[in-house]
Amino acid sequence: MRVIDLKNVNRDEGFIYYRRTFLADAVIELPLVTVTVPVEFTIEMTPLGSKEIDIELKDSVDYPLVPLLKQLKECILNKDSEGQLP
Repeated sequence: MRVIDLKNVNRDEGFIYYRRTFLADAVIELPLVTVTVPVEFTIEMTPLGSKEIDIELKDSVDYPLVPLLKQLKECILNKDSEGQLP
């Protein structure tokens, strides 16, 4: 399993400057198929400067959630550090 890409990334405007909320479509390659799953995720800066990511899958995926969420968090952090998120 691997996360190929995040497509159609849209940022929801919020009033808290250290918390950003996004809606996107995650393209995930599973062992037998490639699926597109709508996700909502939040990137929040902690007082110590680290980033916490909360992810909500809008559809069910026939794969264990722990490794899936771990791969999604890595993909989101990479895109955020490269400046690819709006």
